[in-house]
Formats: sequence, structure tokens, C-alpha cells
Amino acid sequence: MKKAALLALLLLGTLFAARSWDEIAASKELRVGIRVREGVLSPEKNSGFHYDLARAFAKKHGLTLKLVIKGTLNDYFADGLFKDVDVVCDNVTVLPERAEKMNFVEFLPIKQILVTKKGHIPLTTLSRLADETIIVAKDSSYYVEIQKREKEANLVFKYHFSATTADQVADLKGEKGTVTILDSNLAAELLLQSDLALHKAVSAKQSIGWGVDK
Repeated sequence: MKKAALLALLLLGTLFAARSWDEIAASKELRVGIRVREGVLSPEKNSGFHYDLARAFAKKHGLTLKLVIKGTLNDYFADGLFKDVDVVCDNVTVLPERAEKMNFVEFLPIKQILVTKKGHIPLTTLSRLADETIIVAKDSSYYVEIQKREKEANLVFKYHFSATTADQVADLKGEKGTVTILDSNLAAELLLQSDLALHKAVSAKQSIGWGVDK
């Protein structure tokens, strides 16, 4: 998967805007916006899917990797982001409203999956969610997508809002709600955690991509 993703990311060289590719190459430094979280950049050491890809991309082009740590997804869409960042390297779901802010290189197809504690009744239809408390971060693509499903099905859902998407599973385990939503690549990692269970997909196929300035 990482080799295929790296090939897709080679297109980045044609998209940089805030600093041109020639300016980045001359500086010998690639500045990447990234969050510290599992699967992106591990808090314990420099590892993680997106960090590893960014490092491989930089190495291929003879660049030093500079990490510009961001706190939340909202930070990626703040004015002036690309003054100190060349590329956003993170689990950013490509949405139309986000594509208005930056150009994306899409490389990882995903779906959004319902996740509960093990032993929960199977969530096979959206109507079952009317009896649940859904845990999401309010500024996330999960909330955007589940609101669409809620409106389409003419249902009313109850929510608990986590501070960030990284807090959703902890809030689920802490019984702040009964179900949460994760991207399928992240949900698959939870199969190793015997106390959690995966259920129905609540989105059509989407993509994760890296973003650069328009």
C-alpha cells in the first residue's frame, strides 16, 4: 500500500503553490503539516503511516523533512497555513468544502464505519442509530457524513461531541456514548482490540489525501 501511495504522491511536485517545487528543492527542506496521533505520527517515536510516506517522499527528492505539528484538523484550514507548511500529510478525508481550500492528491480509498464496544447489538440499518448516542468530533468529516445520513433517512440522532477525532474511541470506552465512527483504515486497526466491534459503513467510498496550497 505504501508503494502505491508513494507513486500517487509523486504528483505533488506539479501542485505546490505557496512555495514552488523549485523553491522547495533549492531550500533542501520539505515542511509538512502533521498531527501527533496513531497512524499519522506516533507520540512515542517518529513512525506512522503518513510520517513514513512523507519521509520516503522527502528522501527520494533529497530533502530534509521538517515536521510542523498541528493540533486539530481545523488547523489545516486556517488562513495562512501554507506560509510555514508545504504539504499537509495526515488522515484528511477529501470533502468538497475542503477541496475549496486546498488541492488534494487522493491516494487511499476509505469508507466510514460504525464502531461499538463488543457485545453491542448489530447495527445493520441506519434506523437503529435512533436509539444510540453517537460519539463524533463536531469539526470532523464523520459528523458531516452522519448528518447527511440523518437527514436522508428523516431521523433524529443523539450526539456526544468529542474534543477531537482522536478522543472518540476513548469516549466510547468511557461510555460517553454507545457508538462512534471511524475511517475504515483506522477501524481495521481496532480489530486487534478485542473489546471493540465493527458494524455498518455509513458512507459511500471516499478518499484520504494530502493537501497543498491552491
